[in-house]
Amino acid sequence: MKKTLLICCTCIIFVFQFSIFNCKAQTDTLTNKPLHLKKHNPKTASWLAIIPGAGQIYNKKYWKLPIVYGGLGTTAYLIYYYEGLTSMYRKEYVARMNEKTDKLNPKLAKYSVENILELRNFHRRNMEICVAACTILYVLSILDACVDAHLFYYDVSDNLAVAVKPKINHNPLTGVTSPGMGLVLKF
Repeated sequence: MKKTLLICCTCIIFVFQFSIFNCKAQTDTLTNKPLHLKKHNPKTASWLAIIPGAGQIYNKKYWKLPIVYGGLGTTAYLIYYYEGLTSMYRKEYVARMNEKTDKLNPKLAKYSVENILELRNFHRRNMEICVAACTILYVLSILDACVDAHLFYYDVSDNLAVAVKPKINHNPLTGVTSPGMGLVLKF
């Protein structure tokens, strides 16, 4: 426990030092004037993937935290629940196969050996699905934090526009002119 806590603290300190020392003064290439210092670093958001939800906190997307922790917490609980049931049915199956009547569970007396084996396989399958779901949710939270960090300074101003306008198409090979629609991008 202490070793894990020490490793986590070391990683957090490393990540914050990495983000502080990676900031450099930038200058505009045309006017040679200093630009504002961008403190938001996508690499730091990637390093924060060690802690679930830390990337969302770094990106200031606090509303995503209940989704991340709710999904991971639910799947972790289901893994724990199905592992307990799998273990119970496995112990019952082993006890019946070894004919140890003192270790039989009285709640499972009404089930046959085949039913116990099917129940164990059913709950083990559910546990494995929950492990896969937990892994997928963790990877999706990392991808969300990284993509959100890369798009943090993306310009979504009124100067960006897309319009559909009528256009006259002229084919120089055939000499035919025809009406059409064109997509106009304005930056």
